[in-house]
Amino acid sequence: MTRFACAFAAVLAIAPMAGLADERAPAPPSCAVESTRNLKLDDGTELQIWDVKASGLERLTVRLLVATDGKVETANEVEYKWDKWETAAPAATGQLVLLIQDGKAFGVKGKRLPLLAVDLQGSPGHVRSETKRGLVLEGVYWRMSDSSFSSPLPMRSVIGGQLFVPKADAPGPDRWSNNLESVVEFSKEGKTAVAVVLEWSPQSL
Repeated sequence: MTRFACAFAAVLAIAPMAGLADERAPAPPSCAVESTRNLKLDDGTELQIWDVKASGLERLTVRLLVATDGKVETANEVEYKWDKWETAAPAATGQLVLLIQDGKAFGVKGKRLPLLAVDLQGSPGHVRSETKRGLVLEGVYWRMSDSSFSSPLPMRSVIGGQLFVPKADAPGPDRWSNNLESVVEFSKEGKTAVAVVLEWSPQSL
């Protein structure tokens, strides 16, 4: 067999394999946390940041919950809705940010204001809505940040937040699990848990 014939036969052998690779099914719908970090600003603001990646979604809802003595309230909520998101389309990336602000700048010294910010970029056309209640955290406590999640994320998950504990109880409890029930349990007996809850659903078939 000539050198040209050998080369031609090699191309024919490789071509079907390449075609199979191109026809592989696209990645299924998902939402994942790629990294997380904490920052402190000079004005006393604390930020807890989650870098997220999402694809093929129909809905994404992020809630900031405040649980005190076992009672849960929604501080604010951000929701994204997509009419169509092809599974082969590029993934969207962005950030979820939990801000814990010192109330002094807002005329409520000795209190703290939690706020949630969400920004996704690169996704198909969507509708974004947001609601805020402006809940205030009373008193000054020993506190810790917590981030507990698996990646990719389940369709409903607590990805983290902050736990405020009376100073007499420091150093506080262990880390919570990534479900709302554990957050509620931690908030009992005078404690306050500020939790970020993420829910998502895939595009309907």
